[in-house]
Amino acid sequence: MDIAQFIPDLGSGFVIGFVIGWAAKKAIKVLIALIGLYLLSLLYLANLGVISINENALLALIGSVENSVIAYGSQLTGLIHSISLGSGFAVGFAIGFKKG
Repeated sequence: MDIAQFIPDLGSGFVIGFVIGWAAKKAIKVLIALIGLYLLSLLYLANLGVISINENALLALIGSVENSVIAYGSQLTGLIHSISLGSGFAVGFAIGFKKG
């Protein structure tokens, strides 16, 4: 078995992982900005008296979203381990996510 036959797989996995990691970081930044804008608009409307916010329900919703993200992250980790180009992909994703 020649090690050189695996180099293209590692390289392509790295490039794909880098691009996806970079894009994921950009998408997360946009999503966080939109959520922040939405919450600020809700706080503004609550300050004007147009709406009222049930803080207990809001905190419970945030907690359930956090638990869902953690559960999805563990499934995603298992999926990445099953991909044949996983090692190159993981390194590329990490570097792309950090550089983005």
